[in-house]
Amino acid sequence: DGGKDFSMDSYYSCLLDIRDCLKRMDEQLVAARTSHEVLSSLSTTESAACALERSRNFLYDVCKSDNNSEVVKATEKSHELLNRLEDALKECNRFIADDSKGLISTLEKMRQSIFISCEDLDMIIADWGLLSRKHGIDVYSLPSLQHSLRQELDGNVEAKLELPKARAAEEEALEEYVDACKHLTQERLVVASKLSAVVTERIKDLGMEGSTFHIDLQGGIYQCTNPAGYSENSILGLDSVSFMIIHRQVSGMRSNEKDNSPNLVQDDERGGRLDVVGSSGEKARILLAIETESPGSIGACYKRPTSQSLSSPISPIAVIYDEIDAHVGGRAAVAMAKLLSDQTRCPPNTNAPKGQIISITHSAAVAAISDRHLVIQKLPMSNKFDGRVKVIATHASESERREELARMAAGDLAGDEEGLRFAEALLREGSVHKERESFM
Repeated sequence: DGGKDFSMDSYYSCLLDIRDCLKRMDEQLVAARTSHEVLSSLSTTESAACALERSRNFLYDVCKSDNNSEVVKATEKSHELLNRLEDALKECNRFIADDSKGLISTLEKMRQSIFISCEDLDMIIADWGLLSRKHGIDVYSLPSLQHSLRQELDGNVEAKLELPKARAAEEEALEEYVDACKHLTQERLVVASKLSAVVTERIKDLGMEGSTFHIDLQGGIYQCTNPAGYSENSILGLDSVSFMIIHRQVSGMRSNEKDNSPNLVQDDERGGRLDVVGSSGEKARILLAIETESPGSIGACYKRPTSQSLSSPISPIAVIYDEIDAHVGGRAAVAMAKLLSDQTRCPPNTNAPKGQIISITHSAAVAAISDRHLVIQKLPMSNKFDGRVKVIATHASESERREELARMAAGDLAGDEEGLRFAEALLREGSVHKERESFM
């Protein structure tokens, strides 16, 4: 039925129905041809032609044995009827076998419209079953499998047709990536130059007047298009960044030939990478200068950047400095304390919240500029055989704070009045600095 919509699962059933239809058609054709032989064949004793001929012979025998006119007439009438019957049989036989619209012709035309034999169809059905057993699926589901494979194959063909477009898009994206890498390096150079200049100015107040801080940015040995340049844990890219410190020593003064003004004579310059030649105090002061200029920059070096942190960087909520003022004293310690205080200010032209600075220190200058002073003490346990110590953290009041600052600054060497006056001077200097910075 050409108007019927068959699903793929019904293909095998249709194949079986076609085979049954072919067998019935072949059987009908055999029956029609047998009918033709039964009517017309003189060599078959059961045919109608032979029966008609025998009947005519019997009628001849009747005329030979009897000359009665009535019998002769009846016999002649019977011959006429036999002749009519013979003509009718011949007409029927011609229609069955020779007419273009006859039975055999109609059946042959129907059979010839199907260009396959029952034997060939049986072989197809046998192969169908073999394929279903090979793929381990039901015979009725085999067309669905073939359709899926065909779709996959056609999809691969379509993918091959799209391959040139994909390669062109890949080349375009690669060019954009290379341009982005170059732009990133240029931006890093700009930031490195600005940060080098700012940090150099800040460390002058930290007792490093003759020193210069420089960020050295070098390209790696790999190009940005080389996958070997990226490791699994790489977060810094292909550029190599080194912190450099250069110390210049002044040997004397020399007058200018034009106006006799004095000029410093620098005849000694030394330095190198900060992590190699820098002392602990120098590292601490430079770290503090960088963190003051760019809050959160040090912590960002130790965590993977995310899309959110890159698009909207924020200042750290809190920063803990563990004895960053170690190996630093005198005027440099006071300047370092002021930098620690400056980090609690809001960044200019922003609505970012203030960060909290927690500094563990033995420096009286650093403790004096703080907003809160916590005193940490270690005391022995009540049971001296316990082996453990008790740690107590207390918030110092104003009077307790002056006493603690005096002890931190002079210990037991200075008198009580001298130590307290020095502590008050430190507190007064810290308060003035914070008030001055709050109006800036």
